[in-house]
Formats: sequence, structure tokens, C-alpha cells
Amino acid sequence: MLGVRAKIGAGGRVIIPFSIRERMHFSVGDEIVLYVKDEGLCITTVEQALHQLQQKVKARNKGKVSLVNELLATRHNEAADE
Repeated sequence: MLGVRAKIGAGGRVIIPFSIRERMHFSVGDEIVLYVKDEGLCITTVEQALHQLQQKVKARNKGKVSLVNELLATRHNEAADE
């Protein structure tokens, strides 16, 4: 897909063209996440950003440690200390 030109309007507003909203499954009222990557602006939904983060954690952990069990153990120890 070729890039689409847009202008920054009052208050920093940018209109995302329909073709991009449709491809990205953006709907009216969706909360989005903006971040800079490789000197470009990336826009995604909260759900897509969470999924990307989960995949990165999964790739780094590779089943070595159960992060849920680690969190539960930490919470259990903190509760015991109170």
C-alpha cells in the first residue's frame, strides 16, 4: 500500500483516510496508540498493541518461566509480609 498524504489540522488533528481505517479495522470511538518507530509514526489499536507486546514477551521468555506463577508468588510473599 502506498502512503497517503494528510495534513495536520487545528489542535494537531489528523484525519485517517477511510481506506486505512478499513484496513486497520479502526472504528469510530476506538482508542488508539501512537508511537514513533524508525523515525516514522505508527498508529495501532490498544488491542493490537497489547497483542504485539504479548508476542514480544512470549518470544523472549520461550517458556522458561511462568510469568503468571512469578506474579502470584510475588503477591503471596508481599501479602505474607503485611
